[in-house]
Amino acid sequence: MLELVLLLTLGLFVCQLLLLVYLYTTKTWAIKKENAANRLYHELFPDYLSYLTGDTDIEPMLPKNDELKQKVLERILSGFTNIMTDSAGRARIQQSAEAHLATIYRKKLKSSNWSKRMNALYLIEDFMMHSLREDVKEHLHSITIIDEEYRQTLRILASFQEESLLEYMFSRPNMSIGLIKEILRRLPLSFLTDIMVVLKKDEDDVPYAIRQAFIDYCGESGYYEFLPFIEYMLTHQSKETRIKALKSLHQYQYCSNPTIIVPFFTSEHWEERLHAAKLTGMMKLTEFSDYLILLAGDRVWWVRFQACEALKKMTDGEILLAYLSEQHEDMYAKDMAKQTLTMRAGGQV
Repeated sequence: MLELVLLLTLGLFVCQLLLLVYLYTTKTWAIKKENAANRLYHELFPDYLSYLTGDTDIEPMLPKNDELKQKVLERILSGFTNIMTDSAGRARIQQSAEAHLATIYRKKLKSSNWSKRMNALYLIEDFMMHSLREDVKEHLHSITIIDEEYRQTLRILASFQEESLLEYMFSRPNMSIGLIKEILRRLPLSFLTDIMVVLKKDEDDVPYAIRQAFIDYCGESGYYEFLPFIEYMLTHQSKETRIKALKSLHQYQYCSNPTIIVPFFTSEHWEERLHAAKLTGMMKLTEFSDYLILLAGDRVWWVRFQACEALKKMTDGEILLAYLSEQHEDMYAKDMAKQTLTMRAGGQV
């Protein structure tokens, strides 16, 4: 019995010793590879700086080992991606990445390791590796879970101006507004125009989220080409869509015909009355001051507040507010006018 215990103890000791040796060897090898990568990075950086900035047309030689080449080149190119603004320099980043990393990333997209696939996807977009367009499209159709991998794959296709992406989006009613806006920010003006045309002609065939995201993005981007469309959306049957359009006009800080917002001053929906007042103040539409005076006595506090804030922005705003604080027939309007007059920057009284 004692011999058996001794044998088991010895066996455990040997196993622990072998494990320690394995860990030590693995760690030593990892440090050795990291040191080699660091040395090579510092050796190649000056030459790559000259190459990417156009001082020389000769690209530096890279190691044949794929792992070492990937680690060093990714570090170099990533460092330049965010600071290189001229088209020639960015083109050289793309050429280097496609020449040396495309095969590596193509394999990683098929890896069972999620983090490896994600790393490859982020860098494919950073380096604008158009040669992997078809691989990315294929990868999209292989994804079964709606997660960051799915979202990043769509971002890449948008950055690559993939024509089939619009049809794909139109067939996915469950895409979030946030993701759609990320895609829209990467699309060229011609694609955005195509979306607008479809929304005007075949709106029923377009998911609700795309319509809402597109209206949002028009104001965010400030494209005046889409201003008539936003103004057209003010007549939409959906309250949510009309409110989105009003918010978009806030970002434009302009509308071609201010009278189109007049119906909203007397809307049955307080949100529309609020946004009409806000837009009036933002654009300093003094011709609508009477409507603001009316809304200063609105039954909803937020509308009263926004109406008085809008009045304050007018040339004679403080005079009007002083008059309201004394003469308005509504006691709530009087109180709001007084509060607005005494309000300092930052919302403090």
